[in-house]
Amino acid sequence: MPLSPLTSARASKSAGRLLDRHEDVAELADRIRDDGVMGLDTEFVSERTYQPQLALLQVATRDEIFLIDPLAEHIQEAPDQPIWDAMADPSVRTIVHAHDQEAQFCFQRTGRAPGDLFDVQLAAAFSGHYYPIAYDKLVGRELRRGVGPSQSRTNWLQRPLTAAQQRYAAEDVRWLIRLHDRFVRRMSDDPEQRRFDWLREETETRLDRLSRRESDRWRRLSGANKLSPRSLAALRELSAWRESVASRRNIPFRRIASDDLLVAVSATRPSSQAELKSVRGVGQLKQSYFSDVLGAIETALSIPEAELPARATRHHGGKPSRMVVLFLESVLAAACAKHQIDPELVGSSSQLRAVVSWNEGGRPAEQMPRLLSGWRGEVCGEPLLEALAGRISLRINDPLSANPLAVGGLPSPS
Repeated sequence: MPLSPLTSARASKSAGRLLDRHEDVAELADRIRDDGVMGLDTEFVSERTYQPQLALLQVATRDEIFLIDPLAEHIQEAPDQPIWDAMADPSVRTIVHAHDQEAQFCFQRTGRAPGDLFDVQLAAAFSGHYYPIAYDKLVGRELRRGVGPSQSRTNWLQRPLTAAQQRYAAEDVRWLIRLHDRFVRRMSDDPEQRRFDWLREETETRLDRLSRRESDRWRRLSGANKLSPRSLAALRELSAWRESVASRRNIPFRRIASDDLLVAVSATRPSSQAELKSVRGVGQLKQSYFSDVLGAIETALSIPEAELPARATRHHGGKPSRMVVLFLESVLAAACAKHQIDPELVGSSSQLRAVVSWNEGGRPAEQMPRLLSGWRGEVCGEPLLEALAGRISLRINDPLSANPLAVGGLPSPS
């Protein structure tokens, strides 16, 4: 389906076609649905507002690149979001690199998750690359191509965009479909197609986590895991208040109150302005907010005991020896090497400590550690449990090599 003639000035062919009319974007979305695939990237500014300001959409089809200007008058006035609707369509595969922000825009604008998301950064980690690999490094290693100088620090909200900005924006999607095709062919060499399943599972898990990120952000604040259930309720109320004010004023929520201050106020639960003023760091808080903060605390104090938020589940038992964790890190690295998956994607030292604590605590099924479930369990679950049972050995193989340790007794991939 050919696009109608554009009324806006076009960038050079290497920089893609600039779209600033809703009708052209809608026609492009129809073409994407016919093709069933698009590469997608965005440029945005997040320092000044509650939600990141979308400044540019870059879309690649198999034969052309388009730059969509969401700030253009004829696009801002349009009632729908054709590219985001296409992204949410299960019949369209959307190819991205590091998907968080593009997926978040899709959630915000359509209320739906991406229909068929393929993240080349994740696919690379399942194909022998380190994680997380930058886009320019990935293009260089896989396609032997260079990506032009970065324009990421420039002002993407200014108009008109410079020629350098447009070229940079086009480069960010130029190679996405080719990278996708290479990884699909490579993963197709797996006769059991496990890597496709693993990639799909990891993508769905991350999208689910992303969809819940804003609603339970308060649980991830530093120090929240040390609070009592009553103080957690206070933190939840204070966090909701902060989000509401930031959204109404359209400013970053940390400009209302820092995370540390919310946690400190929740821990002390002041009942008067005098008590609130004694909390460390409260000087950053506008005095006009004091009554709202005390009101949030009062609301938390009135919540029935049975309805208080539960503390995060923690595995009991002593802290594992650093030597044990180092040993398990070597076992994990060896298991990942057999599958050509970067250990950084699979798990961290803290997750290995959780495995040790879970093992020592009687292996409760309802508290199965992340490293032992799903695709991670297929990759490293059995080796880690065999190591904890004393059935795996470790020795120095070549002290001068990049991988000096050899792991004995490692189970073969099933």
